[in-house]
Amino acid sequence: MGKGAARFGGKSGFLPKPREIFKQPYKHVVYQKEKDTGYADGIQHPRGTTRDLIRPPVVTPEERLLRTAHPPKTVYNAESMAKLPAEQQANIKNAELRRQYLAESYKAEVSRLERLEALERRKAEEKAKREQEAREYKQSNAEVYTMPTVEQYLDGPFIRPRTEEETALLKQKRQANRDTMILKEKQDRAVKLVELYNATANFAVTEEKLKELVDSAFSERKLQSVRNVLGVDTNRLGTTPASGMFEKTLEETIVGTVNRGPSLDTVEATLDGFNEAILETAQQTIESRKLELKEMTEEKQRQLQELQEKMLREREES
Repeated sequence: MGKGAARFGGKSGFLPKPREIFKQPYKHVVYQKEKDTGYADGIQHPRGTTRDLIRPPVVTPEERLLRTAHPPKTVYNAESMAKLPAEQQANIKNAELRRQYLAESYKAEVSRLERLEALERRKAEEKAKREQEAREYKQSNAEVYTMPTVEQYLDGPFIRPRTEEETALLKQKRQANRDTMILKEKQDRAVKLVELYNATANFAVTEEKLKELVDSAFSERKLQSVRNVLGVDTNRLGTTPASGMFEKTLEETIVGTVNRGPSLDTVEATLDGFNEAILETAQQTIESRKLELKEMTEEKQRQLQELQEKMLREREES
């Protein structure tokens, strides 16, 4: 698809408009001059023109057929056709078939145009009939006296009441939205629960764990990082990238972990057996690859053995 296809709605091309078979009228048509057209009385027309309406020449389908595919000058019978070469016989038959198909196409086009003209006439008659009925239409007393007024509109309901089907459909939509919201809330709770469960690995629940966390917090590396943070200008804190947090978030997104533990998606995949299926597929792939490598190694060893034997035979013969 080229760059210019965007102008045409993303389409790479269009089919050409079919050409008209009869560019000139195929039958005599009565032309009527439109009003307020042409040259007024007393006004000379330019040289080389005419005040009369120039009608296009009429070319009937028979005349067009004679011009396009004229009949052959020589007509062959069965005996004379049999004496001609096979190639000439095929050419004569093809020409006759083309002439026959062209005549049928002209006939079909004439019938199509006649149907279109009949359809246009029927539409024009129906339109004129409707306009005539609209001009002659007169409201009856019943219509005039039963015409709704502004007070009647104000007394009635402004909104059309819902039908039973519309009410049931609205109820189903509301229930679906409610179920979606409940499911999203449960998923958020499950994600937070998994994060909390993974974070409990770093909780200080014993005295030894507390001492370990305190020592790690006040180590030389931690103190140096604190000094670096305190030495940063406060006006540039918003522009300073948090590389550690970014790297941690990126690693958890790629590996599929939360707080260095399995995420909710990983837990669901394990419970559904999806991870086991992936592991089984991977193991099968590895085993098949090992077999292929083993076969390739054996084949190379066999070829090397044959080459050595061949070299030994040639050496012995020489």
